[in-house]
Amino acid sequence: ASSRSLPAADPATQLSSREFEIFRLLAEGHALDAIAARLYLSSKTVANHQTLIKQKLGVTTPIELVRLAIQHGVVTG
Repeated sequence: ASSRSLPAADPATQLSSREFEIFRLLAEGHALDAIAARLYLSSKTVANHQTLIKQKLGVTTPIELVRLAIQHGVVTG
């Protein structure tokens, strides 16, 4: 059992508005390149945001990220 039994951080309070936007798009299943194009950013910038978002929220996999988004009502299951 991991020490992750604590409730995960609320993305809305932990992330900047840009990070939250990227978090939501990732949780909806959009690819990094698609998010980059949509937000007029480079893929590298989006990838950097993704890394920071995962660190801030304490998630490591895309599945955990989606689960967290659903848990907090950012996206629907």
